[in-house]
Amino acid sequence: MRFILATFLTLCTWTLGWGQRVHLFPDDQLVFRDMIAHVENNVVRLGATWSGEVAFTLQDDGMWDEVHLHRGFSSSALDIAYTVREGQLVLGNTHFSDGILFTFSEGQIFMGDSTFPMDVVYTLREERPAFPSRSGAPTFGVYKEDSRAWTDRVAVVEGVATPAQLYALLSAASLL
Repeated sequence: MRFILATFLTLCTWTLGWGQRVHLFPDDQLVFRDMIAHVENNVVRLGATWSGEVAFTLQDDGMWDEVHLHRGFSSSALDIAYTVREGQLVLGNTHFSDGILFTFSEGQIFMGDSTFPMDVVYTLREERPAFPSRSGAPTFGVYKEDSRAWTDRVAVVEGVATPAQLYALLSAASLL
């Protein structure tokens, strides 16, 4: 019985993506002490350690295919700051189109409910870091608008992030 329970919990953990760690760095040096924020076990913390301030808690709502971003270490409906639904970051838990803050599509983040090229806020590009990490996780540069210039890079994401994790990291870093 214990084996079945342990197997079930392990499969649930893998399915939900828990344990996957995604980091946000200011540059491609990937220096651990310079980490801006990270996501681990669906908790977004500022800094590099587990004792950092909790900015958001991500809660997957399997029924409606949406992820709630709760303020701090909470899962209360009263603490929902944002909801990610169909790649769009929505203010609170609203279902009105005026509550859509950003849209993630094809590696770009757009302002509002748009995918028009003039509304691009950030573009993610996969790149090789100056000093690759031991984990071998891919890194993505976050660039202003549709820029390709390294001077327009605002942050580097290490690891493969879901749209909800990306929104949470960028919000925690005050980039959204």
